[in-house]
Amino acid sequence: MRVDELVSKLGLEVKAISKAGGAREVGGGFVGDVLSHVMAKARPQDVWVTVQTHENVVAVAVLLDVACVVVCQRELPPETCARAQSEGVTLLWTELGAFEVAGKLYNLLVHGTKGSDRL
Repeated sequence: MRVDELVSKLGLEVKAISKAGGAREVGGGFVGDVLSHVMAKARPQDVWVTVQTHENVVAVAVLLDVACVVVCQRELPPETCARAQSEGVTLLWTELGAFEVAGKLYNLLVHGTKGSDRL
């Protein structure tokens, strides 16, 4: 699944987009708000679902090369959106809770990716 398909199917709002943009492939997902835990466990090409909104989220996303970051229920500061855009991180927003986004993401990836050893 690609990021643009994810945006469409989950009704996400794009706050910043990378050069690869919506064409970036999604390899899995990770839900977490403690940045050190995310750095230890999330993988490249994951969709990272979080409620964190500060600029350090962008730094972690760059470090891990995640496909995108989905921020749930909390407004993103303009500084975080600007940093994401300048660093080439796709930053998405939804009013849905992390639990609901994770469930929908899991269903999309499981039913859309047959034989995946990631899920």
